[in-house]
Amino acid sequence: MIYHKKAVVFAMSLLMCLNILPLFGHAENEESANYDNEIGIGDDAAFYSIERDTDNEITSDGFTYTVDSDGFAHITACTLTDTEITIPETIDGITVTEIESQVFIDGTAEKINIPATIEYISAENPFAPCLKLTEITVDEKNENYCTVDGVLFTKDMKKLVCYPPSRSGTSYTIPDGVEQLGIASVADTSLTEIKIPDSVNEMGRHVFSFNEKLRKIDLSGTSVEYIDIMSFANCTSLSEVIFPETLIEIGLASFISCESLSEITLPSQLNIIEQSAFMGTSIMEVCIPERVETIGYCAFGYDINENPIEDFTIIGGTAAQNYAADVDEEYGIENNFTYITSEAADAEEEYIAMNPITSQDGEYEYSVLDDGTCCILFCVSIGNTITVPAEIDGYTVTSIYKGAFLTNEASAIIFPDTVKTISDAVFSEYVESITIPASCTDIEGTEPFLTCLNLKEINVAGEGDGAYSSEDGVLYNKDKSVIIAYPMKKSNTSYKAPSSVREISMSAFCYNEFIEDIDISGVEKIGSYAFEGCPNISNVKLSKELNFVGTNAFMGCTSLMSIRVYDKVETIGDYAFGYAYDAELAQSIANEETDAVNPFSVIDGFKIYAEKDTEAWLYANACGIEVVENTSEIGGKNVDRNFLYVISGAVGVVILAIIGIFTGKSIKKKKKEKKQ
Repeated sequence: MIYHKKAVVFAMSLLMCLNILPLFGHAENEESANYDNEIGIGDDAAFYSIERDTDNEITSDGFTYTVDSDGFAHITACTLTDTEITIPETIDGITVTEIESQVFIDGTAEKINIPATIEYISAENPFAPCLKLTEITVDEKNENYCTVDGVLFTKDMKKLVCYPPSRSGTSYTIPDGVEQLGIASVADTSLTEIKIPDSVNEMGRHVFSFNEKLRKIDLSGTSVEYIDIMSFANCTSLSEVIFPETLIEIGLASFISCESLSEITLPSQLNIIEQSAFMGTSIMEVCIPERVETIGYCAFGYDINENPIEDFTIIGGTAAQNYAADVDEEYGIENNFTYITSEAADAEEEYIAMNPITSQDGEYEYSVLDDGTCCILFCVSIGNTITVPAEIDGYTVTSIYKGAFLTNEASAIIFPDTVKTISDAVFSEYVESITIPASCTDIEGTEPFLTCLNLKEINVAGEGDGAYSSEDGVLYNKDKSVIIAYPMKKSNTSYKAPSSVREISMSAFCYNEFIEDIDISGVEKIGSYAFEGCPNISNVKLSKELNFVGTNAFMGCTSLMSIRVYDKVETIGDYAFGYAYDAELAQSIANEETDAVNPFSVIDGFKIYAEKDTEAWLYANACGIEVVENTSEIGGKNVDRNFLYVISGAVGVVILAIIGIFTGKSIKKKKKEKKQ
């Protein structure tokens, strides 16, 4: 028996939530009785009973009752041991209207008859302890309850109140239209199959608990949001559960001791998994949806004795990571489970599905594609230059799988002209030179070279009808209208885009520490993060035709103190101009001292040159950036137009004066010639 502090808390939690705990006379079932003890609740009747107001109770003919303020009788207990018990319509001349929760706490009846006068049956399901019960009948004149084939429902058939535990049959289909399954309503039966209609939207605690022969439960069509406390406790044969997508919370010990349950798929909307939810199952690996925020202790990875399961693995985001190493000194919990990110798990599953084959020379792992060619999955070469073969074991190499060269320390990788497709994030941080064949038609991903921290050049070699070209180590699309990637370690301090370039791809120049001067005067679209983290850029010449600037486009360009943005720009993303990472703000966010979401602040002294009411002007004002209006760029300098007007006026006067002088001289000369 486990009687340390945690077990006591667990038991008290149940007590507070349940008021009574209808675990249905387990003295007749030694295994079930042991189970009660194991989870710390024992078979102490005081635990699962609530105090009755015995001072006002009256006993008559085997029934105990109280009288309410309206003069009606509420049955509170029954001491009859008959196999068939009929609730009386009247007792001592008083009309019986209610059946309270503990009436059959020691019930041995096989059949119970309910009269027409009953208006309310306790929501705690007073019939649940009657493990021998095979049938419930209700007088047809009763306006509140009815039975169908011995199963008790509310009159409107929207709530299933009680399925008799010993009713014959191994399969039961809950009628369409039933919306609510009451507390312990289908518990401790011999059913192997229970079919649940789509109309169900609510289930009470213990609803299917102790159905030790139940093999599968399908809730997928329902709109249930909460699986209540111990709903499937001790369903020892349960091996398959299909959850509804509406599910938000899995309650306390919902699937405790479901020892045959080895695999589950949790729905994407799930938010809370309470303590001991899957304790005592056979689950060795679980994937936690991203929306989950709370996982209670012992929810996964523990046997019924609260011992951690060796080699248990949890997959997911922050909640899963926290649970994998969760420590709770108060309850003596110290998790040490294997944690894997969702991305890594998906990648592993996808990789295995590719059916990898090791090449005869041991240099590569590859997969044979449907067209008879092969895809390189992984390279183990330790050479400084890797020249990828055109064939491996007789299969033509046509594609490169993501991460294939991610662990290689080679400085140069050269692909053959047979390669058509290169996946995203293929390369390691060590590579300095990449040669792509002109036949390549697709480099996947929006930031395919983001892992290449030491890349100096990308070259497109040979002839072919592919989608790419290169110039001076910079990668473009075929017609050089799009800059795809400018290597992070390319050491040129200036860059002038070819006149054909109209677009800069996402993250194309990011994190290059060398480039200082940029001329992209023909570009119409700048992708998000295009120049992020380029600290030495001090001068950028934008196009008058520019119309789109993406999020964080120039984030962290700390040497760029001003920029001229023309009036055709229609979209400027968040933090596009004039922002840098702010460590102090980041700390304030971490300490919850500010409402700020991102740790970015405007660079001191940064200004934007733009005309009033343009998109750039609106952006600057919204961000608190200094904006300078009414200027023109002359010789790379921004000059105030008023000054230009003065200068032009002065120049005009001078020109007129000069014209006047020459005109005067001409007139004098003509007069002189005329006199002669």
